[in-house]
Amino acid sequence: MMITIRPATMADRKQLLGLVLAQDNFTEEEQEVAREVIEDSLFKRDDYQILTAVEKNGALLGFVCYGIIPMTEKSFDLYWIATAPEHGRRGIASQLLSAMETELNKSAGAVVYVDTSSTDGYERARSFYEKNGYQVAARFSNFYKTGDDRVIYRKEL
Repeated sequence: MMITIRPATMADRKQLLGLVLAQDNFTEEEQEVAREVIEDSLFKRDDYQILTAVEKNGALLGFVCYGIIPMTEKSFDLYWIATAPEHGRRGIASQLLSAMETELNKSAGAVVYVDTSSTDGYERARSFYEKNGYQVAARFSNFYKTGDDRVIYRKEL
């Protein structure tokens, strides 16, 4: 499958929001936060960056959203990475992650952090980060709710 990785544009807004709603492991609260971050990025209200994976026909297959952590020089948060469910497990997320890391490598010594949940619905996400060289940096028990820990991954670029 030939895809292009490029920055998101305002024309991608509807497809980006649709991808968020299509994720079966995002709670309603997570969907709302993702929508806010996408809107902020597209309207340039914050320092969020979004890269998209787009098919030749213009269909948006996935996105990664990241940004500098306020008050840091070279520390970045990976906020969201998602692919269209029907295109999952085809390497699109890996390509998006690689494109983000390439972009961040321009800032020598950059470090990427990813927060995720310890619940079963996020097992694939945790496995994905580990396969891509991210290591658990911290775990906060019962952070989101009882039985749902906050797991923070870290990777030096």
